[in-house]
Amino acid sequence: MTRPCDLAVLPETAATADLEAAYVRRGGQILACDAARRLAVETLQAERSLIDEWVRSRP
Repeated sequence: MTRPCDLAVLPETAATADLEAAYVRRGGQILACDAARRLAVETLQAERSLIDEWVRSRP
């Protein structure tokens, strides 16, 4: 199941402070999203490795 990452968006009447805040917030959100994606990939690889091991160990 895929889930999109949350990303900050600017209000229609954005000021410079809004832009700066959104820039910092998006950076954190991108890091969190990338970490979640990396964990999902590592988990999938570990699961497949265990399945492969189990298949090889069967008579």
